[in-house]
Amino acid sequence: MSKKSGKTNPIIKDKKVKRIKNNMGASEEGNEIRNFIIIVLILAVIVVGIYGLTKLFEKEEEYVYESVAGEINYNKLIVGNILNRPYDEYYVMVYDGDTSAALKYGTLIENYMTKKDDKGYIKIYYCDLNNELNKPYYNVGDDNKSNPKAKKISELDFGDLTLLHIKKGKITEYIEDYKTIQDKLK
Repeated sequence: MSKKSGKTNPIIKDKKVKRIKNNMGASEEGNEIRNFIIIVLILAVIVVGIYGLTKLFEKEEEYVYESVAGEINYNKLIVGNILNRPYDEYYVMVYDGDTSAALKYGTLIENYMTKKDDKGYIKIYYCDLNNELNKPYYNVGDDNKSNPKAKKISELDFGDLTLLHIKKGKITEYIEDYKTIQDKLK
């Protein structure tokens, strides 16, 4: 206050108010920390609120996880194992599992396998040429034909359907005609 007029100078008054506010225990850094904590608390309340709302509207379903035991199919082969099965004599049906006729070929194998008790039954395996490990043997020759004269695994080339008759680790028959294969497996 000035002594002459009895009125306070507004500039001096503002400085005094700022000093009083700053001296009340809060510095500018303290104010920033307080504001940061308030923002974090508000965000936490929003996140918890959204989580609570989703729980209210979510259907209560109990998720059951079942473990299923794996099953090994001993009748399915890769080309590399065709000549080393534990039987002296067996068949191997080699075909592309992605063709439209694959179901027909699979049915032919299943029907033959149901005759296990019949006299003269010979073990049968199958080999899917669509398997990545078998693809190199699927029509790989220069003329895109199979190789019925193959004696070793490395010489094998297959078309869409082949029945191999194996005796003592050697290929004795190489049949590619469906009708002939069907007659053979009756």
